[in-house]
Amino acid sequence: MSQAATLDPTVTAAACLGALLRRLRSFNGLTQAGLGRRTGYHGSYIGAVERSAVRPSRELVERCDEALQADGVLLMLWSLVDPEGSLTATDDDEPSLEVAAPDAGPGPGGAVFEAVEVARRAEASELGPGTLAGVERTVARLRDAAAGTPPGELIPAVLAQLGYVGRLLERRPTLAQHRRLLVAAGWLSVLVAQLSFEAGDREAAEASRDAAFRLARQAGHAELAAWSVEALALWALADGRFTDALELAQSGQDLAPPASAAAVQLALDEAQAWASLGDQSRAAGARHQAALTRAMLPTASW
Repeated sequence: MSQAATLDPTVTAAACLGALLRRLRSFNGLTQAGLGRRTGYHGSYIGAVERSAVRPSRELVERCDEALQADGVLLMLWSLVDPEGSLTATDDDEPSLEVAAPDAGPGPGGAVFEAVEVARRAEASELGPGTLAGVERTVARLRDAAAGTPPGELIPAVLAQLGYVGRLLERRPTLAQHRRLLVAAGWLSVLVAQLSFEAGDREAAEASRDAAFRLARQAGHAELAAWSVEALALWALADGRFTDALELAQSGQDLAPPASAAAVQLALDEAQAWASLGDQSRAAGARHQAALTRAMLPTASW
């Protein structure tokens, strides 16, 4: 595929919108007719918007933004095309191709130039600004909520977020973004595993735990891998398989970063296993190790 021409910041907002729509459509492997089918409009209307021959309706831009996963960039440009909201195109399948009047758009340094820069950054990664940070904040909130929320109420929200992360992984992320998404998916999978076990769905718990471990290995994330092993240790304790729990807790500590919440919990699991096996001296040693590790944790760590 030949490289598209660089967007010119001196052109109108309508032209910027059309150029970005064409570029995102091409990146997604869609023809004008294909995008039209996805959005419920004729391909000729899509083509007219790309040529900036019409002012598109907000509904069309919203549908294109969603279909092309543009994270609101198309809508942002549309607001510059028609800030008053008076549209010349209709929402019918056969819109009249009324030519839009030329915009007296600002030159470089103005709103159109800024919009082009946002669009260019969005195109570079296919992930809008703040998307990954938002995912990570949501993951943190879901993990915090797990302590006081019944599993049946929280699992659907966690699965929905996991599905969203999966869709983001399909959108040409950079290597760094890819790793962050893998880690987010891994934390969510650990959470699904824990919640499913609490809900009595052992099959779902084990499948999610296995997925979390694979994601941790792919991302090279030691603490995530340790937490996925901790889940097995916890389940072994719950089943009364104390020797298995001991071995899992110790192997998990080998994986965990020295000053991490996972290392603390795995040491406590080891202590519980030793106590259940009748060795109180070693149980006390494991509890002491957990206390030392906890003292090294940052205040916000969990």
